[in-house]
Amino acid sequence: MQATPALREWNLGKLEGAKISTISAIYPQQMDAFRHNLARFQNEIFDAESVYETTKRTCDFIKSLKGKELDTVLIVGHGANLTASIRTLLGYETGELRKNGGLDNASVTILTTDDFEHYHLDTWNDTSYMED
Repeated sequence: MQATPALREWNLGKLEGAKISTISAIYPQQMDAFRHNLARFQNEIFDAESVYETTKRTCDFIKSLKGKELDTVLIVGHGANLTASIRTLLGYETGELRKNGGLDNASVTILTTDDFEHYHLDTWNDTSYMED
């Protein structure tokens, strides 16, 4: 197991620790952008990481695994960051990163790659293992 700061949660600056209901009441347009269209999220208002910054550090870490003797890699991280980063690896445009929603807590998403440049989505946001 390897812990890395590259997979840390998206730094949301002044929004850290605030209740979502409070943020939504004060910044409804920004919360809508964060949830549905990250191209409209104005991170500088909150001294937060940009979409580019959070996805770059995560994608750079994933790409750094190229050439290592690994058959399967399990990555555990945070939903907003992983949603944006996975979809970035899949070639989505910034405005579409949250198009089909985010990742549920404890969900499983499976990507495959042969070259760490091109990725294929095998499973997205699967929580079926939790069903009785």
